[in-house]
Formats: sequence, structure tokens, C-alpha cells
Amino acid sequence: MDTLAETSVLERIIRAVNDHDLDGLVDCFADDVRSETPAHPARSFVGRDQVRRNWTQIFAAVRDIQATVIRRTVSDGLVWAELEFSGHRPDGSPHLMRGVTINGIDAGRVVFLRFYMEPVDTAGLGADAAVREIVGAGR
Repeated sequence: MDTLAETSVLERIIRAVNDHDLDGLVDCFADDVRSETPAHPARSFVGRDQVRRNWTQIFAAVRDIQATVIRRTVSDGLVWAELEFSGHRPDGSPHLMRGVTINGIDAGRVVFLRFYMEPVDTAGLGADAAVREIVGAGR
């Protein structure tokens, strides 16, 4: 597949998110899409019905959600994208997620996805304290 076709899938996803077009977004994924979330394996799933359920909840809870591509690269049927999702929750508090998705593309649809997106923690631990917590030092 050429990089133009692969890139157009990412562009369709971003446009559908920004337009809040649920059907258009779901159509970007194969019926049997495999979504893996390596840092949270229990969140992995198969099938675009789950894509629809996820985004129905997201569009309802973050009514002004917008997606931005920070960087992307296309290689060998894969689209790697650094993304930001921003908006506001029903209580007015900010919703902000950043991370990377790796999308396997075939026939103009995402057939597999590795999802490395996380909520942004602006008030979290600094580098030293975070490493200590991750490795369990000082317990």
C-alpha cells in the first residue's frame, strides 16, 4: 500500500473525531479490528463494535473533543501517530490525553491498533519521585 493511502486513513480518523462523526470514525476500522493497549492489557479488544461503544461515550462526555496530530510516520503498512485529544468534561474541567498509536492499515481501514494514550498528569510527581514510585524504592 502506498503512503498516501495509509496517511489518508489517519486523516479520516482525525476529521471524524473533530467533526464528532461517529459513523465516519467507526468506518475507518475493519470489522474485526484488533486493538491492543500494552500498558493496560485488560482494555484490549477485537471488533469495531467496541470502537463505536468507546467513541459514543467519549463524544457524550467530551462534547468539544478535538484531535491533533503532533507527528506521524508511515512505513510498511503502518501509521505511527503522536496524538493529542483535548476538550472539556461535563463539569468544565479539561480533558487532555497524549500519546502514540500504531495503526496497521489494509484496504483503507485500520486492521490492528496499538494504543499508548494516557491522560496528561500536569500536577504529578517529578522525575526522581516517579522513578522511585515505579520501581518501588523506599517502601
